[in-house]
Amino acid sequence: MTADVCDMDELESGKRREGVFGAIYWWMVKFGFAIAGLLTGVIMSAVAFKAGAPTQPEGAVTGLRLFFSGVPICGTLIAMWVMRNYDLTESKAREIKAELDARKGQEFTINK
Repeated sequence: MTADVCDMDELESGKRREGVFGAIYWWMVKFGFAIAGLLTGVIMSAVAFKAGAPTQPEGAVTGLRLFFSGVPICGTLIAMWVMRNYDLTESKAREIKAELDARKGQEFTINK
């Protein structure tokens, strides 16, 4: 998808900006890992999880299950909602690529 979005951006703007898209993508991945690491401790405290305890307080394991499955499910649903209007199909991506190739062929001919 990223390569197709970069091609579509080039078709609309005339600029190649893969670096910008890659930087944003990986920044978001790193941000997600940081938030996950931060929230793990908060979640364990919120459900009263006791490290090293022979038994956990009632609801602690259920709370962990809810947080560690519910939050990713909600995140996925939000991502699906955000992407609901994404209409870049395979055939449209091929058309964009063909148009870009045609432009590059013209530029090469003109610059010769």
